[in-house]
Amino acid sequence: AKLMKEFDKAMKEKNEVMAEAQKCQNKLDMAQRLVNALSANGIIWDQTVARAGEELVFIPGDTLVACSFACYVGVFTRHYRESCVSKFIEYLTKKGVPLGPRPDPLGVLASDAEMAGWSGQGLPSDRVSCENGSIMTNSQRWCLIIDPQLQGIVWIKNKEADNGLQVTRMGHSKMLN
Repeated sequence: AKLMKEFDKAMKEKNEVMAEAQKCQNKLDMAQRLVNALSANGIIWDQTVARAGEELVFIPGDTLVACSFACYVGVFTRHYRESCVSKFIEYLTKKGVPLGPRPDPLGVLASDAEMAGWSGQGLPSDRVSCENGSIMTNSQRWCLIIDPQLQGIVWIKNKEADNGLQVTRMGHSKMLN
């Protein structure tokens, strides 16, 4: 009986040690996975920093194209917008302004994450709607919206709901008071 108690005690200790060893092995495996992932991420960061250094030269020119787009062509159709942007790029290239390989005003004015957020707020995800959204969010003044399908109005109401937006009509008796 005494020998069985000692055996059970030894087996219990053995099982506890084995469980602890397995727990340590799991932690070691997870740490190795983390180190490997971080080392791969370091390579990505190195590439990103190198690319950003190369692209730094293009930022002023690409920003100028985006500002011209936001200021002058927002009220026009997609075809006319593209034509104007092409002419902006052609003019800046003739003047020797460094531009990226394909200057894109939308890429400068809004990120993919912002556009996805706008889509979640009710703005259609087509290019013209995203361009309009980027102009709206980068403008310091009030934008004129020609919105026969009421998509922009729905987006603005959803986007500004948390900011206490109040909607009124021109014919409202207390509008001017």
